[in-house]
Amino acid sequence: MTHPILGKDSGQYTLWEEVEDLAVIRSMFEENAKQYRVYIEALDESQLDEMLDYANQSGVLFQTSVRDILSQVILHGQYHRGQINQVLRIESAEPVPIDYIIFTRL
Repeated sequence: MTHPILGKDSGQYTLWEEVEDLAVIRSMFEENAKQYRVYIEALDESQLDEMLDYANQSGVLFQTSVRDILSQVILHGQYHRGQINQVLRIESAEPVPIDYIIFTRL
């Protein structure tokens, strides 16, 4: 399998990797954010509609535009942030703001 955007093999990654060490999770998050930032800053508008061939975690082949892959990353992240807020509410903790507009105001 390859990471569709970077053209790198992603076969070594497990879909549901469990990590309990918050320092490791933070490091993974920061490295991932750095790689996306570098990629997006170098991205030209014309490349957004480029079609990429890749295989998903099950090995099924797909062809998708860079624009749609990046949209999926954003939307799927929002889905998980909502799940986290639901768990926080169940535990009587204060949910965190997750609306896009909040981040545009920073």
